Amino acid sequence: MESRSLSKTEARVILSLEADRQEVVTLAGIQDRAAVSPGFARKLAHDLVRRGWLQRLRRGKYLLNPSRHGPDAIPDSDPLRVGSHLVEPYYFGYATAAELLGLFPQASGVYYLVTTQRFRSPQGASAPFRVVRVEESRMFGTRTMVRRGETLVVSDPERTVLDCLDRPEFSGGVPGVAEIFALAKPHLDWRRFGSYLDRFGNRSLVLRAGFLAEKVRPSLRPPASWVRPRLARPTEPFVPLAPAATHGRRGSRDLRWHVIRNVSDDELFAEGEIR
Repeated sequence: MESRSLSKTEARVILSLEADRQEVVTLAGIQDRAAVSPGFARKLAHDLVRRGWLQRLRRGKYLLNPSRHGPDAIPDSDPLRVGSHLVEPYYFGYATAAELLGLFPQASGVYYLVTTQRFRSPQGASAPFRVVRVEESRMFGTRTMVRRGETLVVSDPERTVLDCLDRPEFSGGVPGVAEIFALAKPHLDWRRFGSYLDRFGNRSLVLRAGFLAEKVRPSLRPPASWVRPRLARPTEPFVPLAPAATHGRRGSRDLRWHVIRNVSDDELFAEGEIR
């Protein structure tokens, strides 16, 4: 394993980054700090990556592996730290957010990043990232949290539940969503939850959210003021609870929420209560 030695010019770059407490640097930043030509800046970046001082995030953008990480040329292996610098704006969502918030006991092998930008996860990353692109109008419902000294942007519980219900394939399927909902339910801000649903503008999502809000942990009833305006209208079409593409459209029909129960109760509520 190559030692993390530094030339005089390389040391100027690394020490200035550490002095400024800056974790991310671009090729232009390397050029400015080293006072070199663009071509030499690219060579510096290549050498600093090879020696373990920088980790390539994307083309022309690098993450510092600071001296506190030790003398060996080992890239940073914390996916959350790496992921928090891959793209802006961003938030960790879906199963990743649920896990960070304590709503998803099982660890996900994929780290979900939500952003408004067109971006592909870099090859050779320390962990598999799944980038989900959304419109700017959908970039809401986040909070910051500190984990192992790193500040992360994460969807809040209300947004996490809705994201997972909207794309259940990113959170263990509908059974995973039910488990996340069950753990989040005692702590949900129902006013905020309803506001987020309204901003999504997806009636199918409203019906499925309403169904699960009453069926998961039924001893904890959602407020009537939340339920009443969202109930299914008599002429409204029925929607499948799980994606029809994978589960079909066959199953009993819930007349209150106009939801087709195309997932068995044993599978859906294996970990929680059901009425």
